[in-house]
Amino acid sequence: MSSNEKKRLRDRRSQQTLREKKLRHISQLEEQVAHCEQHHSDQGVQRLLQVIEGLRKQNEALLKRQKSLKSLVNSWETELEEPAATDVSSHDLSSLYKEMSNREAQFSLQTNFDDSIPPHGISSLLNAPMSAASTPRQKRSPSLEPLSDLSTPLWNQIPPHTDDFGTSTMITCPWFLYPELIIPCPDVPSSPLDFIYGTKTNTLADQIHTALQRRPVRDPERLAGGWLVYHFSRWVIVPSPETYGRLPAFLRPVQDQMIIPHPLVLDFIPWPRLRLNLIRRWHVYGKDRDGFFGFLACCVKLRWPWNDTVLERNEHNELFY
Repeated sequence: MSSNEKKRLRDRRSQQTLREKKLRHISQLEEQVAHCEQHHSDQGVQRLLQVIEGLRKQNEALLKRQKSLKSLVNSWETELEEPAATDVSSHDLSSLYKEMSNREAQFSLQTNFDDSIPPHGISSLLNAPMSAASTPRQKRSPSLEPLSDLSTPLWNQIPPHTDDFGTSTMITCPWFLYPELIIPCPDVPSSPLDFIYGTKTNTLADQIHTALQRRPVRDPERLAGGWLVYHFSRWVIVPSPETYGRLPAFLRPVQDQMIIPHPLVLDFIPWPRLRLNLIRRWHVYGKDRDGFFGFLACCVKLRWPWNDTVLERNEHNELFY
């Protein structure tokens, strides 16, 4: 072929390639237009805009809740300012835990607290310093004063309760529905395993075990909580100097607890400050009773020395505390 023919052949091939490229490009554009017409109509755009607006509002609500939750957590970590007369240094969380462990056996109702119970929130109660009893003070909180009614023995002063034990709706403390079955129970459980695994010989311990099964409570907390609930329930059902004497000092009622009617389950809370604040503001916290006690069951943990065993065996090969 001559050079002119070769050139014409190259030109025809080049033009054919260009036409094919244009056709492919036009085909792609037609597909895109068809897709847009099918999926990006006015109705579809409006629907997507509504979805976007809903997600925007939801995001704003989540940010607001996150900010509220963050401020709540920060309030727990805020150290309370102590009165100048007491000269008590602030405690961080680790020192508070350590001090609570060291002072648990010596805690009594005569403990002096510098600050009166705040009228708002549980967090401020949990942040209250525990070492105020070792410092001089100018005044005492009347709500935490020990009972002073000498006309009636302390063991015979039962707090006023709002529970109706005559109905079948008593879910939190169902054993109070059957006092005839609880009275014969021993003042001290025969085995600590009754609270963890239940028992057929002690109705009260078995009922407490069943009630604790409703909550996400580990075995150490189940054992400790069951022990406190058992002895307090025995005192309420069979008040006597012996049953009252077995109550830990921090669990015994104080003045405001004997004045304000409240659900009996609040008497099981071992911290007097928290217990009294809940009794006074139960009209607020009681609106979500089940959620509150579920939250409490998840958060309360038992701190136990690593080298000490919870249970031991006696000379009869029986487990005891």
